[in-house]
Amino acid sequence: MAKETGTLSQKIESETHWHLAMIPLFMAIGNPGLIVTLVALSRGASVAEVGVIGSIASASSFAFSMIWGRLSDASSQRKVYLLYFMIILAPLFTVLSIVNTIPQITLMYTLVVAISSGVTPIGIMYTVECCKGKNWPNQVARFNSIISVGNIIGLLLFTLAAKYVETQPLFTISSFCCLLSAILIMMLGHEPQVSLERQPFYSKILHDIEGIIQPKAIIHTLDIRRLQLPKSLKRLTPIQLLLITAFVHWTGICIYSVGMTPLMKDLGLSDSLIFALNVGNSIAAAAAFTWLAPRIKAHLSNITRLITIRAILVLCWAPLPFLIGNPPSYVFAIPLLISVTINACYAILWLPLVNLAISQAPEDHKSSVIGQLMAATSIAGAIGSGLGGFLITGFGYTVGFVVASTIMLISIPIVHRIKVFDSL
Repeated sequence: MAKETGTLSQKIESETHWHLAMIPLFMAIGNPGLIVTLVALSRGASVAEVGVIGSIASASSFAFSMIWGRLSDASSQRKVYLLYFMIILAPLFTVLSIVNTIPQITLMYTLVVAISSGVTPIGIMYTVECCKGKNWPNQVARFNSIISVGNIIGLLLFTLAAKYVETQPLFTISSFCCLLSAILIMMLGHEPQVSLERQPFYSKILHDIEGIIQPKAIIHTLDIRRLQLPKSLKRLTPIQLLLITAFVHWTGICIYSVGMTPLMKDLGLSDSLIFALNVGNSIAAAAAFTWLAPRIKAHLSNITRLITIRAILVLCWAPLPFLIGNPPSYVFAIPLLISVTINACYAILWLPLVNLAISQAPEDHKSSVIGQLMAATSIAGAIGSGLGGFLITGFGYTVGFVVASTIMLISIPIVHRIKVFDSL
């Protein structure tokens, strides 16, 4: 029996060797928003403008994460989509390294986010299908660990490079990383044989695209008269409650996130040091995905604690603006300690959300549901980034962080309605 278990584990490992292609890819797409923020601030952008850039990009992520999920579900080709993303992103990053104005930066960054929004949902389902239903939660955790490693290596590289060159040319490194990923996935990846029925690519995919872009379909989706709030959260399905929880919690997170980098710049931190602080964040997330998240049960009590801790940590940023103008020499350690803990809690919180989405979704719509989960956080990003930028510009960093923490806590009564968490 032990021999059979070992053989199965080795087979799964061989099926997921393509994960190595995710390392250079997430060196490129793991933190483009950080570089864009630093470049925009160097071009004289306000916090409100930074928020608008993030808001527009998040809106594109919302639209395209669902589209990519639906289209990949309609075909049998996960690897092909990932390969296309890698090839398209390379020239986009090259252009992003040379544009000059805030509108140009916003446009190119939005295109990068729109394309890269399909990587995680498709990558997760590619992982699940390679496992053929065996031990997939651990492999999903491993996938997240791999992409965190990519984030870390990318940030380390950017930290070193930022000491010698300006920040914007760092996007050329991202371009080369995408091309390297394309080569690796062509060498290591293959489409798994899956048992679930799929519609032929050539007939179904065109129908899906046509249905998505028709004016009637767009107007139908945007018609606010169709929106009806449920009289009770009890009437919502676990997936619906999950999406609402993610939306509310990440709205608060995005209000907080839009102020992080501008505040660190106002405290006198260099671009290289800001990259280095984000290395610590990514290391914390990778360690949590690898060692903590798979071992912590997805009980409601644990989820509640994680949300509460993250909200309290965001609130800890509120006093930092009072140090602007006369920061102590150790000021960099304060945001480092707070954000490292927030990112560790993120990893432990995110994994049960993804596992719940996969376990509750119909067999032929799992990638679509993951895309919906990503879309929920993207809508939160669109609203939170815009709102955070204007809150901080109008009322200051402290007010922005207090509002962010309060909104994050509002997700607790919603998540308490998801009773199936305790059965995962």
